Amino acid sequence: MTTSIIPSTTPGRRYVRVTARDQHWVEFEFSLGDPALYVELVMRPDQFAAFCSAQGATAVPHQFGQALEQERGKWSETVA
Repeated sequence: MTTSIIPSTTPGRRYVRVTARDQHWVEFEFSLGDPALYVELVMRPDQFAAFCSAQGATAVPHQFGQALEQERGKWSETVA
């Protein structure tokens, strides 16, 4: 049995994972409770900072984000 670095879901906890950024825009995933279920959003950097503060969102660490990508990749491989 392997140990996942993806934590169990936490109701009410909010997560953000930045997927792209430049000086004008921040593309990110926003999750409530489970970082594997998310919506994709785009905001200007100042709006993103205000959004994260207002939501009390936790940034998804790089290693955790990579694990999420690997899990998503497993699903896309089986749907073809």
